[in-house]
Amino acid sequence: MSSEIELMKKPEVVPDKFMRIMEDSMQGFWRYKVLATALDLNIFEYMKAPITPQKLANKLGCDQKMVTLLCDVLCDIELLYIDGVSYANTEISNTYILSDSPYSQLNYISGMRENIKLWEKLQDIIKNGPFIVEKEKFFGDEVIHSMAENAICGMLQETVSAVIENIDFNNARKLLDLGGGHGLYAIVFASLNKDMEAFIFDLPQVVEQTKLYIQKYRADHVDVIPGNFFTDDIGDGYDVIFLSLNPGCRVPELVPNIVSALNKGGVFVNRQVPDEDSISDPLLTLDWNLWTFEDIKKANSRYTFENSVSFNDYIDVLKVNGLDVFKEICLKDGSMIVFSKKT
Repeated sequence: MSSEIELMKKPEVVPDKFMRIMEDSMQGFWRYKVLATALDLNIFEYMKAPITPQKLANKLGCDQKMVTLLCDVLCDIELLYIDGVSYANTEISNTYILSDSPYSQLNYISGMRENIKLWEKLQDIIKNGPFIVEKEKFFGDEVIHSMAENAICGMLQETVSAVIENIDFNNARKLLDLGGGHGLYAIVFASLNKDMEAFIFDLPQVVEQTKLYIQKYRADHVDVIPGNFFTDDIGDGYDVIFLSLNPGCRVPELVPNIVSALNKGGVFVNRQVPDEDSISDPLLTLDWNLWTFEDIKKANSRYTFENSVSFNDYIDVLKVNGLDVFKEICLKDGSMIVFSKKT
């Protein structure tokens, strides 16, 4: 076959799908870089009111043409809009990106950028195993504030509503938010029941950040208990124990301690991600396994650790330890709340 005829031979596998995979991957990276650059240049803070590309470029000390092109992309991804010859923030940007918004997600975005750095080490991680993270450093200021920012955008409100609608909430007098981090759940629970005391149990370095939220929201009936719930006493006399999306969600060894800490008739509220949801996305599963703690190893699927059990097995553990599972509720984010009562 001559070289000219060889050039006319098409591959047996059509290139469309391959090209789409490559283009989608690149464009996702491009959009990330556009957002990261806009944040680094503080563009959104200048866009509270409409401003022309020329004025914006002058304020930034940047090239006007390139600023215009950057703003056009931000319009395309709905973070800016065009008002005549000027650009301004959309409501999405005003709500979630501006630093003075009560729903600002800047700590969350910063956490995503740290996650990008971890992904850049993927080859090393594939060769040598997950990156080992010190628990004390991981649960630093940024992570706790990021979790708080995420919670107030709907997760907190939906979860609290589900809890108070399904237990005898008004008669509860003592609540424990186990591994509660920022403590916003306990703070809201206490605000809705003025006769209840609420406690947030978490690592010593974490509860220092929790105190900031207690002070911010003037939560007089909320306090912290520093400790490690795998090794330390969590207290007793609780009418409600709340546990949400942390390493203890499906760990059997914690259940006897939780039962002992509850009053008779007390309710254990456990929010977790069901098995099928935690393993359905291979990319998210890989992301979960990029890093681990030195003393608590992760299991393969998201939100699970080596000492976790399956959802159905965990329900059996609750029953064996004297808890009556009386309701299971699915939330919009795919998580599930399991309600059980000490009989």
